[in-house]
Amino acid sequence: MTSQPPIAKRVPSTRVHHDDPIVDEYAWLQAKDDPDTIAHLEAENAHTEVATAHTAALRETLFNEIKTRTKETDLSVPSRKGGFWYYTRTEEGKQYGIQCRRAVATGEVDPPSADDAAGGLPGEEVLIDGNVLAGDSEFFALGTFSVSPDGRWLAYSTDFTGDERFTLKIKDLLSGEVLDDEVADAFYGSAWSADGSTLFYITVDDAWRPYRVWRHVRSTPASQNG
Repeated sequence: MTSQPPIAKRVPSTRVHHDDPIVDEYAWLQAKDDPDTIAHLEAENAHTEVATAHTAALRETLFNEIKTRTKETDLSVPSRKGGFWYYTRTEEGKQYGIQCRRAVATGEVDPPSADDAAGGLPGEEVLIDGNVLAGDSEFFALGTFSVSPDGRWLAYSTDFTGDERFTLKIKDLLSGEVLDDEVADAFYGSAWSADGSTLFYITVDDAWRPYRVWRHVRSTPASQNG
């Protein structure tokens, strides 16, 4: 079965930069929610399916080979911060990482071994389980993950749509409770003040470029910070 690639319509659109006019016949494709844009992308996807159908068996073989060589239950190399080892571990059959920490033992210099990670390290504390946070969502991403210098407060952010506009929250690691603090439309990255009272985070402009740093005082409404 053969398929002809779809041809995008041409709609001249002129924009001016530095007094130089530029005609772009495909600018209409930037409107991602436009029915014509969606229809064209669906047509391209359908064509791709037909054009690559003969590679289906090979793709399945490659996928299975990569999967069998991937260690699904694993542990990242723990890194020390203060009195804890912080690490991420994964479990077979689960899609997202589990962020954990374990107290540094007396006299312990070397990080815990990944060979002991089958069910998590003895004495570990699960800080964030991405599989629990994701729930039944079709998409999930963890943006920032930052523990305050004293080890008590965790700032983390989540994205459930894929637009990289994260919702920032703060968790009390002593009680396990998530505070009422909630900051919308944050970007990747954050940093705590030395005393853990203030969190600094980034927002983006209309072109999705990081351009502004904000401060949020813990346990206060986000609207009162700037």
